[in-house]
Amino acid sequence: MDVIAAAHKTVHKIEHGGSPALAARMGMSSTVLNNKVNPNCDTHHLRLDEALTIMEFTGDHTIIDAMANRLGGVFSKMETTAASEESMVMSLLKIGGQSGNLLGEFKKAIEDGRIDCNEYKQLKQILQKQKSDLHALELVLDQQRGE
Repeated sequence: MDVIAAAHKTVHKIEHGGSPALAARMGMSSTVLNNKVNPNCDTHHLRLDEALTIMEFTGDHTIIDAMANRLGGVFSKMETTAASEESMVMSLLKIGGQSGNLLGEFKKAIEDGRIDCNEYKQLKQILQKQKSDLHALELVLDQQRGE
């Protein structure tokens, strides 16, 4: 999905209160916000800080998902865990399970001798999630060490 289309979709989702409610929270008129996310409007542009605010207010990451996809990646929200021995063990078990899942998905993907677009996206998502979880574990280890 195109980034501006993702912003338009996010702003107009009824679950988020729609454009009027979101615009009011952002301190602008809904007309201005609508123009900023309108793919056919050349006079108004959504700033990066505004896109971030929209995602923070709505909890909807469609915009950053579209950005990551355009750059060949995926967005993965990092879960924070308490810095305890039990949480570190659970994190390692989770990461190990993801490795098994990755191997299974990879095996299925190469059975026909090629990796199609959907298989590629699935593998990338699993890899990104595993990287995110490994990074979260690294942060917990740093906390344990006092860094």
